[in-house]
Amino acid sequence: MAPAAYVLVRSDDLRLSPELGEYVRRVDESLERYGAEILVQNLPARVMEGAWDGFVTLLRFSDVAAAERWYDSPEYVAVRHLRQSSSTPTAIIVEGVGPGHRSADLAALFSLP
Repeated sequence: MAPAAYVLVRSDDLRLSPELGEYVRRVDESLERYGAEILVQNLPARVMEGAWDGFVTLLRFSDVAAAERWYDSPEYVAVRHLRQSSSTPTAIIVEGVGPGHRSADLAALFSLP
């Protein structure tokens, strides 16, 4: 079984606008259709290091393929521009790690001694 996948969207300079209102009213239908679970959706974040001026949304999908199907789906493409026009967005898809993963496992990946 493939690891879960996560979509992280950071929306900097979020502007409360009619477009954003329309987006939040319409996006859930696409999320439900493609099996997304909303894990995080909040503002403000408690900044522990560096600078942060964004609203963050974290979604979980069954795997990377499901996340990509949702992001490229006609249902989401129809509303995505509404979110994008209301902020300076950054969106990524990452694959989760398996059970028992430890940070030390990255040493081999990065060829660290």
